[in-house]
Amino acid sequence: MNFGYSKKNSRLEDRLERAVAEGRISHAYLFEGAGNTDKLAFAKGFIKGVFCPKNLGENCGECSICDKVDHDNHEDVEYIFKDGLSVKDSAVEAIQEKLNVKPLGDRNVVVISDSDTMTARAQNRLLKTLEEPPGQALLILLSENRENLTQTILSRCVKFRIEGDGQEAGNAKAEEIIKKSMEGAYFYELIHLTADHVKGKADTEILLDSMEQCYRNLMAGKQEGVPKYSFDDLYRNIHAVEETRKQIKQGMSAGNALKSLLLKISK
Repeated sequence: MNFGYSKKNSRLEDRLERAVAEGRISHAYLFEGAGNTDKLAFAKGFIKGVFCPKNLGENCGECSICDKVDHDNHEDVEYIFKDGLSVKDSAVEAIQEKLNVKPLGDRNVVVISDSDTMTARAQNRLLKTLEEPPGQALLILLSENRENLTQTILSRCVKFRIEGDGQEAGNAKAEEIIKKSMEGAYFYELIHLTADHVKGKADTEILLDSMEQCYRNLMAGKQEGVPKYSFDDLYRNIHAVEETRKQIKQGMSAGNALKSLLLKISK
């Protein structure tokens, strides 16, 4: 597909393109990525691939359909964003009404940005739509942190991870930090590992995202090159990463929040 986004996601783009071309579009997708990743732009690339009349599975980026998606005025596409700190129940109720209206084209599409901020009530309401989507409706959830979504919602979505700029370096640094911490490294040693890599909030967010993914892979038995770690320890450290994200969002400096996290996972 002509996402015009990042070569790091070319395999994912190819998979989505084949799904469209072969008529295997799911009713719900979750695109997850770090805070600096433009997940909305990626979602629009996918939507254009679904709708574009010129290239089945791809998008030409030039026709009136692609142009409408680019400029947020396609009649069958609805976007929802958080109101304040969260996506509210009333917003989900509004999209349910939208989905029950017959589309002008083949399907209605709803994109929920910051879906991981949905209130518990909003998630419960959305679950009903995911269980019984009207027609060929397509729902796309964008998330920075899937841990905030219920397992019932996650189980009904095809989940993909979007890699942004700087993610590869973040992944390598996260693996190094976690390996050292598992080997019993002291706090000051872990701090030293981040000194030449983390320069500000954006770098910190990428590192936190990479660390959480690394811990998840360890829980699933997919991470190589690091020592064994107990399930309870992995769960505790994932929770610590989550708390660090919250601290940054609440106003704590990224540097202090990261130091607090490294203190928790160090010897």
